[in-house]
Formats: sequence, structure tokens, C-alpha cells
Amino acid sequence: MFLATASTKRPIAIGCLLIALIGLGLNALRKIPIENMPAVDIPYVAVLTTWVGASPEDIEKDVTKPIEDAVSGIDGLKHIESSSMDNVSQVILEFNLAVDVDVAAQDVREKLDFILSKLPEGADRPAIMKININASPIANVFLSGDAPLDDLYDYADNVVADRFATVPGVGEVQVIGGNEREVWVELDRAALAAARLTTADVVGALQGNILNLPGGRIREEGSEYFIRFDAEYENAAEIANLEVASRDGVRRRLGDLGTVRFATEEVRQRAILDGKQGVVLKIIKKADANIVALVREIQKRYEQIRPTLPGGMELTWISDESTTIRESVASAVSAVWQAVLICAIVLFVFLVNFRTTLIVAITMPVTIVITLFFMQVAGQTLNMPTLMAIGLSTGVLVSNSIVVLENIFEKFETMDDHWEAARVGTSEVAIAVLASAGTNVIVMFPIAMMSSLAGRMLAPFAVATLIVNAVSILISFTLTPILSALLLEPASKRRDNAFTHFGQRWSGGFDRFGRGFTGLMRRIASKKRYNLPVVLGFVALFFFTMKVGGGRLGFSFFETADEARVFVRVELPPYYDLEKTVARIEKIQARLAEFSDLEHVLTTAGKAESTSGQASEGVYMGQIELFFKSKIERDWALLDRLSEIRALLRDETDCIISASVPGRMGGQNFQIDQNLVGDDLEVLDATALAVAAAVRDIPGVDQLQTTVRDTKPEIRVLPKRTVLADLGLPAARLAAIVRGNVEGIEAADFKRGDRTYDIRVKLAEQGGKDQIRQFLLPGADGRPIPLETVADVVDARAKIQIYRVDKQRTVKILGDIQEGYTMSGIGTDMERVLAEKALLPAGYSFTSSGMSEMLGEVVADFGEAILLATFLTLLTLAAILESWSRPGLVLLTLPMGLIGVVGSLAIGQFALTIFALLGILMLIGIVVNPAILIVDKMAQHIREGTCRREAMLTAMAEQFRPVLMVILASGLGMLPMAVSRGIGSENRAGIGTASVAGVLVAGALTMLVLPLIYTLFTGKPKATHSEDAKGPCQD
Repeated sequence: MFLATASTKRPIAIGCLLIALIGLGLNALRKIPIENMPAVDIPYVAVLTTWVGASPEDIEKDVTKPIEDAVSGIDGLKHIESSSMDNVSQVILEFNLAVDVDVAAQDVREKLDFILSKLPEGADRPAIMKININASPIANVFLSGDAPLDDLYDYADNVVADRFATVPGVGEVQVIGGNEREVWVELDRAALAAARLTTADVVGALQGNILNLPGGRIREEGSEYFIRFDAEYENAAEIANLEVASRDGVRRRLGDLGTVRFATEEVRQRAILDGKQGVVLKIIKKADANIVALVREIQKRYEQIRPTLPGGMELTWISDESTTIRESVASAVSAVWQAVLICAIVLFVFLVNFRTTLIVAITMPVTIVITLFFMQVAGQTLNMPTLMAIGLSTGVLVSNSIVVLENIFEKFETMDDHWEAARVGTSEVAIAVLASAGTNVIVMFPIAMMSSLAGRMLAPFAVATLIVNAVSILISFTLTPILSALLLEPASKRRDNAFTHFGQRWSGGFDRFGRGFTGLMRRIASKKRYNLPVVLGFVALFFFTMKVGGGRLGFSFFETADEARVFVRVELPPYYDLEKTVARIEKIQARLAEFSDLEHVLTTAGKAESTSGQASEGVYMGQIELFFKSKIERDWALLDRLSEIRALLRDETDCIISASVPGRMGGQNFQIDQNLVGDDLEVLDATALAVAAAVRDIPGVDQLQTTVRDTKPEIRVLPKRTVLADLGLPAARLAAIVRGNVEGIEAADFKRGDRTYDIRVKLAEQGGKDQIRQFLLPGADGRPIPLETVADVVDARAKIQIYRVDKQRTVKILGDIQEGYTMSGIGTDMERVLAEKALLPAGYSFTSSGMSEMLGEVVADFGEAILLATFLTLLTLAAILESWSRPGLVLLTLPMGLIGVVGSLAIGQFALTIFALLGILMLIGIVVNPAILIVDKMAQHIREGTCRREAMLTAMAEQFRPVLMVILASGLGMLPMAVSRGIGSENRAGIGTASVAGVLVAGALTMLVLPLIYTLFTGKPKATHSEDAKGPCQD
């Protein structure tokens, strides 16, 4: 072996190389980014179109459908989701993962250019935007104080938000809890009517008289002068002097018709922290920014801003995402070092030699440190998948060193030259070590071929596994033989003391146990009546485990992580105004404040986290976000508290309340996400409610809801076209007057310093809906006439939104799953209930969406990956062992490992998450390692002329100690991950449990059953080989 030879012939040169790599690794440890999950870019493109005054039905028919038809033929398009709401059409296009989002956006732009002329005349040009799911809120900051709320919002929006926005990596700062300042022109109804004017006249006067335009350039005697027409006001109060009209010799100034003052645009949102109103700032990162590093910089800026706040204002840091990430990574790193310690203890127990233990205690951390350097070079980060790869590989790493150490230790007894003994000992097991590492690496290649989202998320796991195994081989063939030659001594030359005597007795006792075990195996193998029942028992155990244990398992995307946060989304009747919503939510918040271990309660009214198909803004909704102490600082589980919250709020009537934990993709987490698709809105709503009522009774289903909502009240103004024609009043002008009277119209801009304020024209506010009928308009004879003369004013109801998926009207069925149940199991039960009760009308369908749809893709991808990994492992073993039959024998360990995996997951009530499936995939390359050692040694004996049957039993006897050491080191090295209860341990525990049980059970069955299977089908030798071992042995 080249590396072994180079290490023993030129140890200083190799030592310098390793020291350099260690230094680079330590530097990488300081700089490598930390995150929770790898950033995965899903290509999304949004098309937003505004059509002021249009209803959801009109938006759907005249805007949404034409856009859907135009873009549906674009290559790589996966799904089209659209929401038609008052005044707005929102179309979200999801593309396949392989599509470049920039190219997709350009394709969308080109398609829409062809239909612009077909959109309604009053509709704005569609805005096309790229959406990046990695651009998510990472920190919440709250501004409160004695100042009026309008002043707080203005300062937060124009000073604090700007300071945070300039931190490199911050993409946006959302400000919630107020609205922007503007200049209000509030018109007196009587004065306006007496002047025979309308709000439209005032808007026209402002638009025509407040402007700032360039006038060109003139030159004189070599100088150039710029000309600017400046008709803007320097003082808002001066706007009151603007002449609106001059009739009958009377000049009508704006001040004669109303007042001009600074005010705030209509407030549609409120924010409350721990019972105190204020303004919340949600800081959103750019897609490629690292959360931990960015939060560190944001906190520095936070500390810079606090001393500069005006008197009476206070800035509070509520929460950030980096805390959970840092604690989760620290917990995972702790599990890695615990695994290193366990492996060192295992080695010491077997060899009772401080020096061999010291060698392993040195080589394992060195391997991990050098791995970090190559991970940084490869552009990887420290995240859950990469740390899992390192943690699960720890036992495998020590296995390589164990094999090399064990063989070198044997050579020391027969060779005087330690350096030569180290070289020979390492070279002899090179093939076994390469085969072991090769199988660990080869099973990761199918992950690169996975087309689902999980494939993108888990690719760093494969890269980290490849790197750590490559570094392990490097260390096993370089540092291990160097340290062995420097530190190890033959057993015969050890000092004669009590510890040496204990080691000899322990080693002797272990050798006797090994001989006794192999003797027992020989006796069982010699009689078919003993051998056959053992093999059949193994087969029966396999099928029993698959049937009973496998039947209890189900698939889920992730285990629910305890991030110490709970979202409570509240939807009230759509006729609630903001103040009524705030009052109701404050009552709910007061009930929740009684729970223990609360650090903060952040309430927002008018805005809430949502999933597709749900509204996210509206004065009738809100959200209460509960921030608890970290799980390591309390003695209760978050899911138990979540159940308590749901039970507490179950008696709240006249509202829809959902409590959930944060999802992996941000926002609320819905494990049940189904689409009910059909044509007729009324039938669709009725069917969705019937399906929800039936599904709600399924065991394990919790907090089920639909996106069916009550219609909202509206007042429709229906023009009398004949009367309008007689008056010469176009319908568009009447619509502008009505809008200006109620909402107001942004007529011009007022500039002061570096800020620009909208000038809004509206009637002075007055309560009551009957006022609409009495809006006064100038009549033909100059006398004012009420609006009801030219239009009918009627009460009506309207839908909040119309949701569509893939060009079909859709209602979502959303819900959560109780602990102990799985997404796949609940999905199967839902399909059964729908089939039994025949709830779906003809032409209507019920399909998976969101995480449920992704789960189906992931399971299919993993099934293919596991089959491909098994095939690649077979080819790898055949190439390394130079045999077709022996790899087949080695692969018998796979069903052995599956017994441990399925049994442990079923007993521990774990779901088959993507991480558990990843563990199964990785175990394909791990559980074969003990069998490789046995089969490789057996092959050596066969080449020496030993009969196959005897070669297997002899190999089992000779390899008993190293095989058992490899099994225990590999299995117990993963134990810290399985038993970890730190931050983020929920998803690590499943893969850790499956891996530990898979390795240990497969290892035990490899030693107990594998030799018996081989000898059962090999048969007894017909003739013995000659004493000089030159003649062939015929089995």
C-alpha cells in the first residue's frame, strides 16, 4: 500500500502534511458557517395584478384565468396556484427543481406580454417577481414607549428599519403595528356641496397644481443652466391656499372646503408585546445569507441603535432563529465527541492497552478536524445533515483504525522492526479497509440522483460522508501506522506490573470466550439438525419483524422539533373591524398568559402566518406567538403544551383558531394538507365541509379545518346608466367620486427634506353606512343631488377569495397529526373514509398537497435510492473482493440490519422520516463491514487451500475480536445521537436509534447466523487437502 509505505519510510514528511491539514482544519472550524438545514432553492415566480374595485369573481374570470392560460405551457412548470381577492390577483408558479428561476421569470414575462391587451382596461400591468423560500424572518424586534403610536411607527419605519436594513445580508425589514404618515385633505361635505364640487374636482386641482418638472437646459457664454418648473409647497399648511375653482366670481380655496393636516394612512394592523402596544420589526434575511452570522451582526446594530433612541422609546429584542441553530449544532457536536469517547472506551475494554486507546483518541479527532477543512473547501456548512453524517460515521471511522491497529499489533509479536511491522500490518488489511470505506461511500451516490426536495436537502449529508470516509482512509494508512510504530510495544515486552497482569488475564478470558463461541458455532454447523433451525429461525424473525413492526410504521416528513415557540392563528368573522379584533385577541392572549415558562407573547392583529389557500392579511384576523424557555430549561414537552393550548381554546366560539409549531419552511406547520378540486364554488364548499366532518373523527387527526370561509358583507353601488347619461356623468367618474369620498385618493406628493408624503383627498370621516346614499353630487341645474338618485345602493355578500390549483377551483383541508401517528397512515385512513362514504361528487377530486405531496415524492425517491445503493454495493464488493459469490454472502447482512431498524423504530414509536430513511440508506454501507472482515479472511484461507467450510469457521475464530470490536464501536458510536435530548434532537433520535439497532442486530446475526448459512449450503468436504496445502480441497 503506497500510503502505508510512504508513512513508514518518510514519517516526518507525512507528519508535516498531516500537521498542515490539522491547522487548516482548526482554521475552518473557526470560519465554517453554521445553519440548521441546507439552503434549498425552489424556483417560484409570482405574478401580481391589481384591478381596483374588482370583486374576487371578476378578478378570477378576467385576470387570473387569462394569466393561467398564458403561462401553463411553459417548460418545467410543476404547479400553478392562484388566489383571486378584492382588487388583486396573485398567481404563484412552482417550477421543477432543475429549472433556473431567472430563465423561468423571463419565460413568464414573455408569455404575459401577449395577453396584456386582453386584460381589463382598469387593471394594472402584471408585476412579475421571483420568490425565494430561503428569504425568511430571522429576528423580531419591538419598539414601544410613551410616544403616540403614530410617532412610534414613523420612527420605526424611517429610522430603526433603515438602520437594520443596511446590515449586509438583510433583505427586508417588515414593520407591523401602524401605517405611513401622509397629508390628509379632509373635505367638509356641506361646503363641498355648496360649492357644487366633488372630491374628484379637488383631486384634479391638486394633480394639476402640485408638480415638479424639468424644463431643459439653456446656454450662455460657455455656461449651462438647468431649468426646473417647481410648483411644490414647502409647508403643508400652505396647501390650504390652493385655488380649486372659481365660479360666479367666487374663488374656492382648499381651506374653504376643508382642512389640511398631517395624519396616518388608515391603520389596518396592530402589534402587542406582553400586553403593551407598539411596533414590531421583522428582519428578513437575503436568500444566501447565513443566519447565525447575520443575527450576530444584527445584534451589534441593535446595541448601536438603543442608546440613540429618543427619550421615552424602548427597543426590545424578542427572538431570533440563531439561538435554536447554535444550540442544535452544539448538541450535535457534543454527540460527536461523546461518540469519540465511547469508541475509545470500547477499544480500551477489548485491548486493555492505554497506548492503543491513545492512538484512537488522537486519530478520531484529527479525522474530524481535517474533515472540516475539506468541507469548507467543498462549500459545505455545519448543519443538521452534515453533523449527522459526521456523528454516524464516528463509529465507522474507529472501525478502520481498529482493523489496522489489530493487525499491526499482531505483527509486532513476530517482527522486530516496528516501522516494517506497521507497514506490513497496514498493507495486509488495506483491501478490507478500502472495501469497508468504499461501501460507506458508494451508498451515498444515489442521493445525488434524487430529484425530490429531500435529495437537495440531503446532498450535503452525502458530501460530508464522502469526505469523512476519505479522510478516515488517509488517517488509517498514515497517522495510525506512524503512531503505532512510535507508541506500541509487543505484549511480550510490556512492563511487568499489576495492570499488565490484569490485561493479560482479561485478554486471556476474552480469548477463551472467543474460542468457546467459535467452538459452539462449529458444533452447530457440524449437524444440519442444529444448523437448519437456527437459519430458519432467522428467516422467521425477519418476516415477523417486517409484518408486525413494519405494519406499525408510517412515513412522515420530519419529526416535530421543539423550538420553544407556538403560533396561535385567530380568524374572526369577516365583518369585524380592527378594534373589535384587537379586543377579542387580547382576551385570548390573557388566557394564554397563564401558562408557565413564557418569555414573551407577541400578538399581531391584521396579519398572520398562513399557508397557500389561506389569507394572511385582514382586519378580522390575527396571530399570537408564544415564546417559551428552551427545552433544556423546562420539564415539559412542547407537544404536550400544544395539546393544552388547543384544549384551552376549544371553547372559543364564533372564530377559527389553530395552534401549531413553526414549520421547517417557515410559518405554520400543517401535516395534513389536501386539495379538494371541483368547478362549482357552492358544491365545492359544501363537499369540503362534509369531508372535514368525516375526516375529523379519524383517530390521530387534530385541529382539522378547511379554507371555506363565510362571505363578507359589502355595499354595492349600482349605477343607473340612463340617469347618468342625462347628467353627462360617466360611470368611471362616479366611481372615482365614491372612492374619494370613502377611502380617499392619493392626488399628489408633498416633499419635506428627504421624505415624500402622499396627499390623500377624502371626506371627513363619519360613521354609518347610510351616508353612502346621501353623498351629494352636483346636479344639472347646479343644485346638489344625493347619490341614490343616480345609483342603487344595496347590501350584498362577497367571497373573501377564490383559490385555484392547476387552473381548477380548490378548497384546502388542513390539519395536524397527534403524537404517535404518521402522515402516511392518516392519509390512507382519509382515502378509506372518503371511499366508504362516497363524499366526492362526480368530477371532483381529493389530492395531496404541500408536505403530503412532497412526502410521496421523497418515499419514491428513497425506494429507488435504496435499491440502487444495494446494487452499487454489490458491484463494489465484487470488484474489491474479486468474486461474485462472496459479495452475495456479505449482502445477507442487509436483511439482518433491517430487522434491527424496523424493530427499534416500531418499539420506540418513531416515524419513518427522511432522516430515518437516510439512516437505512447509510446502513447498507455499514452493516456489511463485519461480514467483509470475515469473508476477506475466509478468502485468504481458501487461497491457501483450506476447505470452504473450514475456512469460514477458521476466519470466524480469527476475526472474532476485531469483528466484535467493529460492531460495538460502530453501533455504540451512534448511541449518543440516539439518546440525545438536546435542542434539535427530535430528528436525530430517529436516525440514531435506527442506526444503533441496525448495526448491533446485524452484527450479532452476522456472527451467529452468517457462518451457519454459509456452512449449511456448502456441505462437508469430500476430501482433505494435503499436508503441504498444495492440493485442492473439494467441498
